[in-house]
Amino acid sequence: GAVLTDGYGLTESGIASVNPARGLNKSGTIGQPLPATRFALVDRDDPTRPPPPGEPGEIVISGPQVMQGYWNRPDDDSCFVNGALRTGDVGLIDEDGYIRIVDRLKDMIAVGGFKVYPSQVEAVLYRHPAVREALVIGVPDEYHGEMPKAFVALREGATATGDELRDWLNPQLGKHERVRAVEIRDALPKTLVGKLSRKELVAEEKAKAGG
Repeated sequence: GAVLTDGYGLTESGIASVNPARGLNKSGTIGQPLPATRFALVDRDDPTRPPPPGEPGEIVISGPQVMQGYWNRPDDDSCFVNGALRTGDVGLIDEDGYIRIVDRLKDMIAVGGFKVYPSQVEAVLYRHPAVREALVIGVPDEYHGEMPKAFVALREGATATGDELRDWLNPQLGKHERVRAVEIRDALPKTLVGKLSRKELVAEEKAKAGG
């Protein structure tokens, strides 16, 4: 009989938004800001200005539950912009004030001046019936700087090669989003709480490239 709802917050902010238990609950969002809490979007490259209209931006939060600073680091204000806490999460805010997170700032891939959101490429991969788990990271590329590469674990009993998945995936993506390769793995790395983790794959690819 319990009602489940989504909430969002950081160690530095506590709970900052929630999908209402009664009323409109928008799946895939982190709901609306709590009372006296303000969410805003800032440009991903220049946090002193807003993002272009309609484009995702880094989420910043201000409110009574947001920390004033880090303990014994009074001069460290790198995580604030105009008094608001920079979250490192990239998102959109719709006309009803519901917030949708599309990626982490540090996970975005820079392809020849274009920004690629790994989670958006992963979302397309998950439409394939053979795909159980998917992660996309940026790997070094001499011409573009970085190129997306996908790692996939298949469903039990499914058969698909990396080349087959790449050829299925790329026509559905923008030119700058297209992956260099799809690598099949038995399983993908996860954090201690069971969330898929890109960090280990990034470290592997850097080691291969000698970086």
